[in-house]
Amino acid sequence: MKKFFGPIFLVLSVVATLAMILNKPEAVAQEAKKNTPFVKTLLLVPQSVNALISSQGFVKPKSDLNLISELSTRVEWVSSKMESGSSFEKGDTLVILDKRDYELALITAEADVLNAKLNLERERAESDLASKEWSRVGGGTGSALALRKPQLAQANATLSAANANLERARRNLNRSIFIAPFKGRVKSKNTDVGATVFPGTLLGNIYAIDVFEIHLPIADQDVSFTGLEFNGQEISIEKQLEVTFSFGGKNITGKVVRAEAEVNSKTRMLSVVASLDAQSSNGLNPILIGQYAQASIKGVEVSDVYVIARNYIRNESIWVVDENMTLMNRPINVIRYENEFALVGEGIETGDRLLTSRLSSLINGQKVTFSLK
Repeated sequence: MKKFFGPIFLVLSVVATLAMILNKPEAVAQEAKKNTPFVKTLLLVPQSVNALISSQGFVKPKSDLNLISELSTRVEWVSSKMESGSSFEKGDTLVILDKRDYELALITAEADVLNAKLNLERERAESDLASKEWSRVGGGTGSALALRKPQLAQANATLSAANANLERARRNLNRSIFIAPFKGRVKSKNTDVGATVFPGTLLGNIYAIDVFEIHLPIADQDVSFTGLEFNGQEISIEKQLEVTFSFGGKNITGKVVRAEAEVNSKTRMLSVVASLDAQSSNGLNPILIGQYAQASIKGVEVSDVYVIARNYIRNESIWVVDENMTLMNRPINVIRYENEFALVGEGIETGDRLLTSRLSSLINGQKVTFSLK
């Protein structure tokens, strides 16, 4: 029996050894696959995006008006709407000055004009009569004095002066009433009934509440991305940039209407001026003067760039998984940073996928695996 089992054991040993040899590559492959990390990635695709320029500013009125007396008189009446913070409508009367002296001056001026007209008509008649008399006697060309030309010229001058005085009287009378030229709000009240005023006396300050302006400083690196000429002139409608304002988490849209030509003395930066329509609040809380707003300006379009979150960028490079499922560190050219993102122009190859997983160690050329889903 021993002689019989000996060959059998030998055969079984050979078979087992062969099986181990044949199965070793598969086992090694399984072990390698087990040690290949599974990562999350994001396919990088070039795109065209508009540069977003961040800024901030305070709301100012587009129209601001000082009510200043041009007369020497007293304040006769002040509207109840003429209180600091009060609102008024376009066409509302806000202040009336004592106008009795100016009404009398208007009556006198009207009478002076009438008298001057009558005097001119009389002088014209006298001049025509003198001319006919001179022709009748055959005295040739009469002198200017004989034909009453100086008197006629004086009558014309008197009428012109009377008309000028009449216009002045009308303007002074109109200056006694202050009517709101727009819908707005009172910033300050500086007078009251009975106060004596003179030319130059400030009665109050009002501002419009239909359209507001916000001056937005632009950082040096952002100027070229506005695509604007900073010449202080109004921007044509088709070239106005869109601006999104954030007021306490609520967004309102406006337009950049002007680019300042001078560097701001406080910020040491160039600024743009954005216009904001009060109606654009869409029933939200009303826009208030002095209110702080954050702004995002939609700048020029930037083509063939990759939009990558800033937290994936280290030392101007990113980690990607290439088309061979190999981990690679790519140096990149960042065109600009925008809040949490960066616009990348060069350094990324076709098929690259951005590594978004956190690995304990990153090695160039390391094999990884990922899902295409």
